Amino acid sequence: MGNERLISLAAGVIPELMGNPSHFIEVAASAGWKGTGVWFDPDSWTDRTTNEVAKRIEDTGLEAVDMEVIRLGSGADHGEALIEAAIAVGAKNILTISSYDSFEQTAERLTELCLLASEGNICICLEFMRFTSIRNFSDALATISMVEADNIGILPDLLHVHRSGTSYEEIASADSKLFPYVQWCDAKMEPVGWANRDLLTDALDDRMIPGEGELPVSAFMSLFDESVPFSIEVRSKGLRDGFPDFTDRAGHLLDLTLAALKI
Repeated sequence: MGNERLISLAAGVIPELMGNPSHFIEVAASAGWKGTGVWFDPDSWTDRTTNEVAKRIEDTGLEAVDMEVIRLGSGADHGEALIEAAIAVGAKNILTISSYDSFEQTAERLTELCLLASEGNICICLEFMRFTSIRNFSDALATISMVEADNIGILPDLLHVHRSGTSYEEIASADSKLFPYVQWCDAKMEPVGWANRDLLTDALDDRMIPGEGELPVSAFMSLFDESVPFSIEVRSKGLRDGFPDFTDRAGHLLDLTLAALKI
C-alpha cells in the first residue's frame, strides 16, 4: 500500500483542543500530518475562529479532510452555522450523527444540509454507531437512499463497523462513491461492555493505534482505494496520559500509523 494515502489527524485525538481548532491545526502541521480534522464547538466558535482556522489551513498547507459534528435530532443541531464555517475554511466533508426516531426524519434533515453544503462542494457524511439511531451500515444505506442530493456519503469508522456487527462484505459490495473518507483505528476485539455507556467509553477512551489492537485493520484498509483519505480516529485515554504534550502525541500517532500503512 505504501504511504500514498492521505491520512488526517482526527480532532478527537486531542480533545483538549476542541475549543481551540486553530492551535490543533498548528499541532498537526508541526507533527508532520498532511490532513486535519476541524472540531466545531458551537459554544466558542466565532467569526474570528473561522478566520483563524482558514489562515492556519492556508499557511500550513494541510487539507481539511472533515469538520465535525452535526448532531441531528438532538436539539443541538448547529448545522447551518457549521456548514457556513466549513465552506469558509475549505473542509471537504462534514460528519453527522443522528438521534431522530425515524430514518425518514434523518433523511429529510440531511437533504436540507446537503443543499447548503453543495455551495462549498462539501459532502455530508452520515456516521453509523450502535448507540445512535443509525446503528449499522444497513441503517445508513436505507437512510441515505431517501436523501435527495448527490453530495451525501457514509462514514465507516473501523471501531463502529465492528461494534455494530457490520461486515466488511457489506461495505465492499456498496458503491465506493459513498465513502469520500473513512476513520481508521484499532481496538480490543470486545468492548468493556455492550451497554451504551460502555460503548461510549470504548469509543472515547479505549481506541488503539492501528496494528496495536486485535481488529483486522489491514483487511479494512484494503476495502478502500488509496484515493480515499483516512482520518486517524484514535481517541484514547492511554494516548492522552502517555503523551500529554500535544505535538508529541500527534507525532507518535503519525509514526505508528505510517508503519501500519505498510503492513
